[in-house]
Amino acid sequence: MEPLGIPNELFVGLPDSEHARVATMYEPDSAGKQVPLAVENTAPHRRAGIPSSGGYASARAMAAFYQMLAHGGELDGRRIFSRRLVEYVTRNHTGELVDHNFGMPMHRGLGVHVRGHSDTIRGLGSIASPNTFGHGGVGSSYCWADPDSGVSFAYITNSRVPDPWHTRRLDLVSNIAHSAIV
Repeated sequence: MEPLGIPNELFVGLPDSEHARVATMYEPDSAGKQVPLAVENTAPHRRAGIPSSGGYASARAMAAFYQMLAHGGELDGRRIFSRRLVEYVTRNHTGELVDHNFGMPMHRGLGVHVRGHSDTIRGLGSIASPNTFGHGGVGSSYCWADPDSGVSFAYITNSRVPDPWHTRRLDLVSNIAHSAIV
């Protein structure tokens, strides 16, 4: 992360020295009251680096990371990944295969999913360029890059909310961001 200018801002598995910087994660209980998550707010969970919920970053770090990907693996004149690698990772490897968890095609790349041409797509916004790619974080956040416009976006919150609300929230926020691109 140092070549991106974001050392100590993006982790998969959080070092113990960084735990005080992390926001407490919440989710609504059956009455709708926000309550802290019992497991996710513990040191063992934070340091584990669990693929589905073990990433920790600032919005600035995620926007910089996706900005580098949007520009083919380069940020501020520093080559991090080859353009070929970025194109391979961000390409649709699953076509229109329906993701049974979300009930729609997710156009999976390797670690991200791609907007593509489907009517619906989770998180990237319905008005995004077909080449827009990104990934969400356990019902609380979403980050994406649009290589056609060069825009990267990071939306991070500490409230994990269930679907369908979370998906609707992501689509609305992403569409607002896309509508601002000129």
